[in-house]
Amino acid sequence: MLIHYYQQFFTGPSAPGTLTPRKLMQRLASSGCQVHVIATDFNVYSEQTEPPENEVFGNGGSLKIHRLPSPRGLRRGLRARLQTYLGFVWPAFRYGRSLPRPDLVIGSIQPLFTGIMAERLARRWRVPFLLEIRDLWPDALVAKGAISPLQAWPLHQLANYLYGSAARIVSLTPGIKLELLKKGAPANKIDVLPNGFDPQMYQLPAGTRDQVRAELGWNNHFVAVFTGTHVEVTAVETIVLAAKVLRDQPGIRFDLFGKGQRKPAAIQLAKELGLSNIHFHDPVPKARIPEILAASDAALMTLFKSPLIDIYFENKLIDYMGAGKGILAAMDGMQGELIRRYNAGRVVGSLDHEGLARLVHAAAQAPAELAAMGANGRRFVSEHLLLEDILNRYVTVIGAVAKRQVKEIPVWEPF
Repeated sequence: MLIHYYQQFFTGPSAPGTLTPRKLMQRLASSGCQVHVIATDFNVYSEQTEPPENEVFGNGGSLKIHRLPSPRGLRRGLRARLQTYLGFVWPAFRYGRSLPRPDLVIGSIQPLFTGIMAERLARRWRVPFLLEIRDLWPDALVAKGAISPLQAWPLHQLANYLYGSAARIVSLTPGIKLELLKKGAPANKIDVLPNGFDPQMYQLPAGTRDQVRAELGWNNHFVAVFTGTHVEVTAVETIVLAAKVLRDQPGIRFDLFGKGQRKPAAIQLAKELGLSNIHFHDPVPKARIPEILAASDAALMTLFKSPLIDIYFENKLIDYMGAGKGILAAMDGMQGELIRRYNAGRVVGSLDHEGLARLVHAAAQAPAELAAMGANGRRFVSEHLLLEDILNRYVTVIGAVAKRQVKEIPVWEPF
């Protein structure tokens, strides 16, 4: 079986971001499929260059990752973002036409334009089309105020067209599926296949915690960490303000790892407040996240306020739970409800920095309770979000779509 997978931001092997799509494509190739991934040539989070790849498997399967240049600097604003998105679509369409005719085309949103381009190629070749939705377009743009409802109208029409054209829809989160159902998308063709938990990533050598703590100068501090993008959605300024509340607690520190357009402002805010208990670090490779979490004492999550808050299901939630870390969160929505339901941490509302500070202070005084919450989170992802289970299900859906037998496969979600 020959598969085309169009995902503009396909994460490299050691770059920041989710590795689930890569694991999926490797799984398909290792089963004998010939897989072509068409993506841009840089990482969406760090903007580091991502090289092309060509991996051949012994059973005739292969994985070729084609990297096409597109404008960088998408975090500078809406105009730059659109230049990056649109600068990829036409070259990818032309390049895709030059590849061998596939048996199946998979198009991944975000952004919407990549999905449209992939659907056009599938229609050109008269092969089945599977739509993967990793971000809800254009709804999320409207909710953030990036575009007006009037500007969003033609994008809604394109999105609705895609929902109807796809033989099957894969939603990254339960919240996205709920929004699709509100739009009239058929429930019997939407699977929920989120990013998964890979236990092997968390099998660390003995002594890792002490080694990393010494390296980062954490010593005897209670360390609350945040790993992820510093953007409007993640509202990291809430953590800065929580650090201000706890500035007179010398045994507590906050460490943030990542990059994003809101990071300079967060750093400036910390400087203006004269804070010495919060530290900003560069992004680290995905493979290093487990050891940083192992060295920490608690994990932080923050989100902005949005009418679409339930669509978010961040990879860091899986990272934190997989590492067995109790989560201290300031956020509304489904993620917070999951943390409460499975007693995997403590949650206050979005942007409540004083409430978050109280959670951190209380957790520092109750390490046993925090460890128990971390164990609960680890149990949840082990039982519901194993990467192996999600990949197996996704491969089954892909095979059924390619063979035009997808109606025989009931939809699935892991919760």
